[in-house]
Amino acid sequence: MSELVGERIAQQLMLWALVCLAGAIFGLWRTGQVFWRAFWFMTGVWALINAAIAYGGWLGAEPDPASLRRLLWINAGLDVLYMAVGLGLWMRPRPMLKGFGLAIAIQGLFLFFFDLLHALQI
Repeated sequence: MSELVGERIAQQLMLWALVCLAGAIFGLWRTGQVFWRAFWFMTGVWALINAAIAYGGWLGAEPDPASLRRLLWINAGLDVLYMAVGLGLWMRPRPMLKGFGLAIAIQGLFLFFFDLLHALQI
């Protein structure tokens, strides 16, 4: 196999993490509103988690395609759970919970399509 699929996926996830982290730092620096501070804080937390996962995938051995596909499908299922939790928090009355919820829902939505598209390509 000329292309290392696991490494490519890890690189793309790292790119998403870095974009989110940059956005979170800028957003936290520019706003004082509770909703947006919560949103950018949670976006930053997810960026760090995604970066850690990507870094681990980048350094690890190239996974077997069947195992990687199964992992991506499991992650896609978890992403639906993240979206549901995020939407549940977004429906709460407190601005902080709304901000956390929107950030979680957006991360879940992106990761769902990220995992789904990669699972279908393998």
